[in-house]
Amino acid sequence: MTLKTVQDLAALKSRSSLGYFCYLLDFCKITDSESIGQVALETLYCIKENTKKGHKAHQELLDLESKWYHQLRSLGKPDYSVYQEKIYLSEVWVCFDYYAKKYIKDIFNPKLVPDLKKYIGQGSVLDLGNGIGFSSVTFTQKLPNKVIATNVKNSYQWTLNETLSKAYSYSLIDSLRETEKECIEIAFASEYFEHFERPVEHLKEMLEIANPTILICANAFNADSTGHFDSYLDQSNTFNPKEISRLFGKTLKNYDYIKYETKCWNNRPSIYIKKEVFESCQPLI
Repeated sequence: MTLKTVQDLAALKSRSSLGYFCYLLDFCKITDSESIGQVALETLYCIKENTKKGHKAHQELLDLESKWYHQLRSLGKPDYSVYQEKIYLSEVWVCFDYYAKKYIKDIFNPKLVPDLKKYIGQGSVLDLGNGIGFSSVTFTQKLPNKVIATNVKNSYQWTLNETLSKAYSYSLIDSLRETEKECIEIAFASEYFEHFERPVEHLKEMLEIANPTILICANAFNADSTGHFDSYLDQSNTFNPKEISRLFGKTLKNYDYIKYETKCWNNRPSIYIKKEVFESCQPLI
């Protein structure tokens, strides 16, 4: 049996995208696709209505978030088992459909991000923490470059990616070390770094191993969500979300990345380009 593919996944309307997601769950023999899809749909409506009814997500996802923060705030340690909850897939689909899909569309819109393609060579795209895999599929359909996705083995997300990566021809890895021999043009991170208690240290690791020409990221350190932290660590220091966000940007500057000017709403996603590459592409005066 072969997975049915979609020619332009990012072009699908939300309901069609959700239908394909539920089809993928069934194809991968992940049960409860109907309830997972319903939770995802209701959560998407909550976000689009801007929580007019006082809810920011379906109750099952609110309960999962409460479980995460109870463990974090009462017991002082994260409960990473939340990522193994099947219902968490609902949230991951919403993150793609409402956020990541728009980010990818915007970065290839020359009215919002002029001339980005001139900085992209023939190397690979690295999709960091690629969720259910839809963002990786979208990159394969937007660019001719090889796409490499990272995710966590032995998870529902990994299972989905194993199927999608074969159908849409992208590589799936569980360690950044596997990129050491790759030439990475773009590293894409949508709501990724805030899932690390030490995000700046992980950023440094990624920059030193993958060494991307361009980093495209949309961080949400200030937002409460399953897997996010109230405070973040760097070496022996503790930082609140605003402070870690500033340190994140400062670190990129220290690694000789410059922030690329865009017209994206609220500066999301943020785009950073290696200074030497940016300067080499500027016209001579």
